Amino acid sequence: MSEQTHNVVGGQAAVGHLVQANEIGAVHIHEARTLVHHHSFELPPEKAYFVDRTEEQRRIAAAADPAGEGTRPRILAVSGLGGVGKTALCVRAGHRLADRYANGAHYLDLDEYRREGVPDLAAALTDLLSWLGVEREWLRRDFRGLVRQFWDRTRGKHLLLVVDNARTAAEVEPLLPASAHSLVLTASHGPLYDLGPAAEELALAPLGPEDTADLLRLLLGDRHAAADPAAVETLAALCGGLPKAAEVAGGLARKHPHRSLAELADRLTADLHRRGSAPVEAVWDTALAELGPDAARLYHLLPECPGPFAVLPTAAALLGRDLLDTEDALAELRTAGLLDHHDGGYRQHALVRGHARRTGHTADPDGTGRAAARARLLHWLRRQCARADLLTAGPRATVQAELPPLPGVPDADLGTAKADALRWMEANRHALYGAVGLAHDSGRDEDAVALAESLWTHFLDHPRHADATDAFRTAVVAAARTGHLPARVRTRDLLARPLWEQGCFDEAAAAVEQACALATLLDDGYEHRRLAGSAIDFRGQFALARGEAAAARGEDEAAHRDFAAARADFTAARQIQQEIGNAYGAALQTYQLAKTATAAADPAAAADLFAAARTEFAALPGRERMTARTSFGLARALRQLGRHEEAEPLLTEALTAATTRGSSYDEARIRTELAALADATGHPTTAAHHRSRAAALRAEKG
Repeated sequence: MSEQTHNVVGGQAAVGHLVQANEIGAVHIHEARTLVHHHSFELPPEKAYFVDRTEEQRRIAAAADPAGEGTRPRILAVSGLGGVGKTALCVRAGHRLADRYANGAHYLDLDEYRREGVPDLAAALTDLLSWLGVEREWLRRDFRGLVRQFWDRTRGKHLLLVVDNARTAAEVEPLLPASAHSLVLTASHGPLYDLGPAAEELALAPLGPEDTADLLRLLLGDRHAAADPAAVETLAALCGGLPKAAEVAGGLARKHPHRSLAELADRLTADLHRRGSAPVEAVWDTALAELGPDAARLYHLLPECPGPFAVLPTAAALLGRDLLDTEDALAELRTAGLLDHHDGGYRQHALVRGHARRTGHTADPDGTGRAAARARLLHWLRRQCARADLLTAGPRATVQAELPPLPGVPDADLGTAKADALRWMEANRHALYGAVGLAHDSGRDEDAVALAESLWTHFLDHPRHADATDAFRTAVVAAARTGHLPARVRTRDLLARPLWEQGCFDEAAAAVEQACALATLLDDGYEHRRLAGSAIDFRGQFALARGEAAAARGEDEAAHRDFAAARADFTAARQIQQEIGNAYGAALQTYQLAKTATAAADPAAAADLFAAARTEFAALPGRERMTARTSFGLARALRQLGRHEEAEPLLTEALTAATTRGSSYDEARIRTELAALADATGHPTTAAHHRSRAAALRAEKG
């Protein structure tokens, strides 16, 4: 039969006549059976409850606008984590757009066609052609024939097709209608890169906390939800923005109607975060089973990474493979929907992280693989943190040595300027601070101490006290376990400063006194004397901070005692540093004495001391940061003395240095001082500008 006859019989309302000769030559005219095809709209029903996704629905509706010339349909590829609501969004949008597609709307779940992970696309095309009115006996017998038949049947048509659970572009390409008037919505765990630039990507993020809570209220019912609003918020946090998890919570509420929401929250915590919930995790189990060896091992190791995300080198350190192999494994995890990439890092959703951790324990029951991965990761992080600290602060006394490169994993690109290294530390601060705890928990106490030491300079420029207090307190415990005397001294000093800056004076006093007592046990070698002088310096800094707090409360006598104690300690520490020939240490103590004079309201002495310290720092290579800080202190003292013309260039110099190295903390302080100077010299507009910028920095950086 000809292609033309085939098309007629397979058409929408065709009536044909076939002529046959009988045995005696008579001709009989047989009327062929009439086939009337009604366009089908075969989309599954929507979810009973749906919240948010307003912008995503707008984008899908925009994609349904009339297309231009050509034969390729409009394609919008929706991707996201399993359970995030991709199918619900596509189906909902499909129902709202169906009236625009006169030739039908259809839904294909490719998982229904899979055999051992591979979809039977011939079977999918068979169903599509059937929906388009082609009877089974007229179907082509081979796959390529079915594809061409599908192109023929869809040419110029107005069709809407939802393709769910696609894993690769190759699974979708044969199912694309040959019409620019059609729209295809695909739902996949990861991006379908190979669909080409014409396909619009829509990455679906988890719901926000408020939208998750709104969905839970709908699923739980008004009466149940209103009984305990706080428990609804707790449940929303547990669900992590996944509508599927919210549905599990709603199911628990219906299954156990007499339980309180607080009890349901406890049960959901166990189901989602400790034991795992089959309805939520089924898709992740399937994805995991189909990963290659490297990707599967990396999936199980990523929960070992401290902080909210991993970068390519940290993933390579965990995996123990080179960057190219690691990048392939990460790409495979993204395609499987088990990993997201945004803001420069690879992130596991909290519930996926729990799944990875549980399945990782099954794959590595004795934990040797995870322990080796942690050791590699800590090695890499410790080395990079030390390199960044060295570039930022210059050579300084440390109690732990720098490690050699980690074989197979290149060092981080820290740039060549101090500001670049400081920005690297800031960008990776969650991993670096978290690594201190990871090292301690892994029994790698030397790593914990070394990481804490290297984070000191970052803390000075970006003082996040909660992070620093936790990390330095952990380092104190780690140092005690090592029994290493210098480490025990150093870590107590590191801890003291964030404590006193938060007003925890009693705990800070104990830390600095213990450090000084331990320092008396050190020998007379250069490094040990240097460390002893540093311990006395920290005690002086503590006395200065306590005196400033007393002065602010109007307790002048207490402030006077503390300032005197600070001067005595700084003078003693300077003498030690001078005796051992440590010019930087001696300059630092001159700077501390200048700060004490400022706090004691003696601007003349402060100006002299800051000027001396500035000269000492300027004579040392690589000490631009401290030179700039002494410039700031000197400028403030000069302003207080009324020497405004001398103060202004010093503040400009300090501001340039702070912005160059990216220290928002110093920039805010300097701009506040510039505002005071502008007020004193009659420039209110300039003063307002600096105060506004300082306020913005504090609001942005905390």
